[in-house]
Amino acid sequence: MLLTLFYMVSTWMQALKLSSLKARLATALSCDPKPSIMFSIKPPTSEHDVGKDINASGINENLLSSYLCSNKNEGKLMDLIWCQGDKRLCSIHPQQIIDVNNWLLYPFGKTYFPLIMNNYGRAKLNDESQIHVLIEADINYFNPNAFAKITKLEDYGLLVTWTADKSFAAIMETDVDHMSKLSIALMHNQCFINNGLLLTRIESIEVTGKPCSYNLNNSINLEGKKLVGKAQWKSHMDKLKLFSKTAWHVSQNGKSIEVDGFPGIIMSPGSKILTLSMPIILQIDSHCEGNYVDDDKTLFKSSSSVPSTPPPTPASATMTSGNADLHLPPNFNISEASFDKHTSTSATESADESLKTFSYTKIAENNTFVNLNTKLSEEISHINRASKYSPGKKPSSIGNLSAKPPNVLIYSDSAATRDNIKCVLKQTLNQDKYVIYTLTSSEARRDVWTEQTNLLVVCGNVDSEIATQLVNYIVNGGQLLALCSDALHTLLPSFKTAEVREHELVRFSYGRWKNVQMMHHIFCYQASPVKTRFSQDHEDVKTATPQTPDSAHVKDKNGKVHTFQIKVLGKEETWQTPSIVLADLPSSGGRAVFSQIHLEADPSQYEIEESKLNSLKDSNNARLEILSDLLSSHLGMDVKPQTYIEPTFNPGFFLGRHELKLEMLERLKNEIKENEILETPNLKLQFCGNTTKINPASSTCLPVMLHRCPDNFSTIEYFENLNTKELGRLVIYADVMTSSMDVVNGVKMHHGLAVLPRQQTQGRGRNKNKWLSPKGCAMFTMQLHISMQSYIGKHLPILQHVVGAAVVRAVRTSPGYEDIDLRLKWPNDIYLGEKIKIGGLIVSTFVKLHESICNIGVGVNLSNDLPSCCINEIIMKYNEHHGTKLSKLSYERFFALVFNSLEYLLDIIENGDIDQFYQIYYDYWLHTDAKVNIEMDNGRMEEVKILGIDSYGFLEVQGQNGCIFMVQPDGNSFDIFKGLITPSAQR
Repeated sequence: MLLTLFYMVSTWMQALKLSSLKARLATALSCDPKPSIMFSIKPPTSEHDVGKDINASGINENLLSSYLCSNKNEGKLMDLIWCQGDKRLCSIHPQQIIDVNNWLLYPFGKTYFPLIMNNYGRAKLNDESQIHVLIEADINYFNPNAFAKITKLEDYGLLVTWTADKSFAAIMETDVDHMSKLSIALMHNQCFINNGLLLTRIESIEVTGKPCSYNLNNSINLEGKKLVGKAQWKSHMDKLKLFSKTAWHVSQNGKSIEVDGFPGIIMSPGSKILTLSMPIILQIDSHCEGNYVDDDKTLFKSSSSVPSTPPPTPASATMTSGNADLHLPPNFNISEASFDKHTSTSATESADESLKTFSYTKIAENNTFVNLNTKLSEEISHINRASKYSPGKKPSSIGNLSAKPPNVLIYSDSAATRDNIKCVLKQTLNQDKYVIYTLTSSEARRDVWTEQTNLLVVCGNVDSEIATQLVNYIVNGGQLLALCSDALHTLLPSFKTAEVREHELVRFSYGRWKNVQMMHHIFCYQASPVKTRFSQDHEDVKTATPQTPDSAHVKDKNGKVHTFQIKVLGKEETWQTPSIVLADLPSSGGRAVFSQIHLEADPSQYEIEESKLNSLKDSNNARLEILSDLLSSHLGMDVKPQTYIEPTFNPGFFLGRHELKLEMLERLKNEIKENEILETPNLKLQFCGNTTKINPASSTCLPVMLHRCPDNFSTIEYFENLNTKELGRLVIYADVMTSSMDVVNGVKMHHGLAVLPRQQTQGRGRNKNKWLSPKGCAMFTMQLHISMQSYIGKHLPILQHVVGAAVVRAVRTSPGYEDIDLRLKWPNDIYLGEKIKIGGLIVSTFVKLHESICNIGVGVNLSNDLPSCCINEIIMKYNEHHGTKLSKLSYERFFALVFNSLEYLLDIIENGDIDQFYQIYYDYWLHTDAKVNIEMDNGRMEEVKILGIDSYGFLEVQGQNGCIFMVQPDGNSFDIFKGLITPSAQR
């Protein structure tokens, strides 16, 4: 009892200390300009001093920053946050910078070189506070006992690059929370890291440059898990230094070099900069009870002992199958689980993606990019391919169906301008139809996004390579809006430039809008220059402007000439120069609108110039109306109706058998606070009985009525169609929610609980992506409690495929609806036919005791005509085509059918009939024998054939030489089948 009490007090003090330190670090890192945060430990002077305190006063100059930082001499102490003995935690100004051009990429996966670790990036990182951190360790001291008390770096982030010279150094992707946890571990004298290295410094830094890449093979002894004796230690350190020296030569010479003494290991110059993004397929929240062990034979082990490495995310999990140990795939991380970064055209997360790349792991041959346990390939290489199962009957065609993806992409050379454009588009476009994303410079240079974009908005300068892509996009039918961009001059070379004064307020006219005062671009592009500036209002003299040509000839990337029809839509009043120009390509339907007026600029940007501010305020309604008219009349976009009304929050309803409701509330009684409120991270749920004082419904509070039923949800129809034992037997329904995922986030409620929103205001997808949630869309979140010892519990990534198959099967096994052409696109999209995406899903998981608590979020276009097409529309088309009289699927019946189907599939899997599930899955999927391209580590493209999915749901493909690959999405934002697959080792 005393030990338990001591442990509770110790845990509470630890959490308090962590919270305080995290707050201080977050405050320091929010400063502008951003500083560096550094924890340093003065290295011992001899082996006998290892682990001992060495008194020192103040911060020694050589400890203020790392010798690896390019601006170390500029570093000044900003704040001493913590100090004890030889350890210091402080902030440094300016932020320290490290150039990694002569560093090496750190392998992704289970490695013995350069360090023994599981570099899977399993720590769940907060996107908003991600940072790069330098990890620096002393290589001059060997302690044979250090392995027993190491702090595992993989518990705190993902190592991305490394080097070894005077010390061993690595750079890790982490966040403020995990840096705080690592600092506390070091404060508690846990200063040895992987390989028994003595850590001397961690420091938040800015990274520049591109680290070198290399392959591993059997010429390096990677078998030993521990370095025993000084001879092995020195040999290993010599290898690290040799590799780092080779990287320096590769960086200097700019060409690939074979590492001296290691035949077949080729080191190549870096090709990609490091970005703060980790490849994630499945993550499991660390909201778990009990400790994890990094044991080759054990998945989870409960213990009451204090963990040797304090509170961070758990150690890596291992699965046992038969007599062989199956290690989780590299991207199986212990943090939040979401599958796929983007979803469908409506209730699914992002747009219908334009370029989604893959991470892959080679599971054949020796030239692996990451050193994985070879037993994995022996277990999964050929067991679950689509070719093993006979394809199902292909549904009959229902005419030509087409729907443009709802993507609106913004490309800008200025972050502030990009935010302005996004803001004004949200005010203007129909929010039920479009999802707005940013197109990066590197993405803009690739042509795979062009087919998946409804509208591209460009502002500012574009280089020649991007300009070529813009031409290619337009000539293939794309719609472009260029706001104050030199794209006008680049795409229509006949327009020359006449410079004007910066921040010029001019009067212009467009259509019915006359003499509107707006800000003009610093350059005025026209057929030929007339003046170097616009006239002031008091200047009466006007000079004739050369006539704008009626057409322009433009070459695409293949050298083919296209003739654009040119029309001036708006003119500046004084000099009659073109303010808004339309370039139309009738042959393809491609169009471009060029505005030399700052239609994206809000008047508040000019608060310091009162006269301009007042004029722009007077013109603001006209600005929005003009932009709306350009988008609708000339670019074919659907703009927001003037009668649009924001959704209103109202109380929700708790539906189901009274005994089940009481059972759930009884289990939650310790978590339900005063006034019957249960708090989740983003929402307060209030379970309201007859005497409860009901709080107003809002975006942060959802009252749930226990003893009432909704007016617009038929409980009779729902429960009459529901044939399950557990799934969907309890329902929380509301007309409007922020997101159904918010209701169950982080709380173990009830197995099979369904959350049904009629409409969402902040529909959630992975990595901050938005789900479009128009009325008529069928959205739900279901919570499943899955035993870690069950088949699915041991193969959690497969769950997303089970859910996707359940949704499609729910419709296509209903009598009469067998030929409704619903399909599955890997990994988690639901399609009508082969082109129209109508649904998708995410899965968020945390572990509690011996269960995975899986929150499944699904959105499917059921009855909504926006943003593209829906199931009931296709049913009506099917009736017209085949003379049938199938009824539309009601909201209530659809959910019941899906839950029936999901429970059926879960039951057959748990009963051991996994082959039956694969037969169903392959009956519905789109990819049998499809071919895609893999971008190899050296940039070479290789065409591969899709074989099927493995036991975890990852894609199996086969190269032209017969080599088998496992393929997994790496979190990029576009279409995975547009042809680019990137090795995770390059990230």
